[in-house]
Amino acid sequence: MAACHHVIAHWTTQEERQQITDAIAYARRIDDLAALPLLLARLTQPCDARNTPKETT
Repeated sequence: MAACHHVIAHWTTQEERQQITDAIAYARRIDDLAALPLLLARLTQPCDARNTPKETT
């Protein structure tokens, strides 16, 4: 999420995408209806951060 500067941070790696997907499944399991729209918004596309090369330090 470090590269995405949107108000609702989008996934930038497959690992982050899987974490969001897992969080959606958990929110559904516990009926957390407030979390679902925010989590689903994090999966929306496009996000330019995914298209930029990552800096290595």
